[in-house]
Amino acid sequence: MKPFTIIFLESSLELVPREIWDHPQVRKTAKRYEIDPSELILDKSLHYHAMEVLPQKWKRGRPDILHTSLLVATDTPLFEKGVIRIYFHVVDGRVFQLKPGVRIPKHLERFKGLMAQLLRLEKVPPSGEPLIFKTHDSLREFVKEQGGLILLWERGVKASLSYVVARAYYTGYPIGIGAFPRGDFKRSTLRKAKEKYAIMEGRPLKTWGVVGRLIYTIERVMGFNI
Repeated sequence: MKPFTIIFLESSLELVPREIWDHPQVRKTAKRYEIDPSELILDKSLHYHAMEVLPQKWKRGRPDILHTSLLVATDTPLFEKGVIRIYFHVVDGRVFQLKPGVRIPKHLERFKGLMAQLLRLEKVPPSGEPLIFKTHDSLREFVKEQGGLILLWERGVKASLSYVVARAYYTGYPIGIGAFPRGDFKRSTLRKAKEKYAIMEGRPLKTWGVVGRLIYTIERVMGFNI
């Protein structure tokens, strides 16, 4: 059976940008963790005022979105068995993959520490077989290798998740889900999607809500007896 691929797009995950390393909020956080500001994950709850000068600040500094979504996505036998492959795309454009069966730290602070190491070294752990690792330098490279992309987008064609799952299985395209707090996808991301679908009417679901429903739908449509 062909695996399903899920990719979290434009994930609100990045190291603290150089231009705010000297901001008091960043310095305070670095001192508390006893690390250099360059090794910190940008976090709106800690760096709200420092982020005022950053472009598109409303889409940044929310590592908790990816954290919660990965916890939901990996807590299923489908992921452990390799039926679902999971990738995430971050602010600077790189794409990372989780090895099947890997366990994500449940505590957000531990997750942030792991992600800081990943963004600096491009794999974790730094020695031995990596559990999370960079696969592509850009989303363009990822989509080209996959042959296409199915995007879940509020302004896409209305469709059921069952239909989306069937399309993903037929085409082999990954299913892309936004992992940022506000705003829309970049035009460059939208252009890369061969198919765009809106699965909900009214108030949008949170990222982790979408992935939970998606995994349940894969189980049901494909007849997995979990």
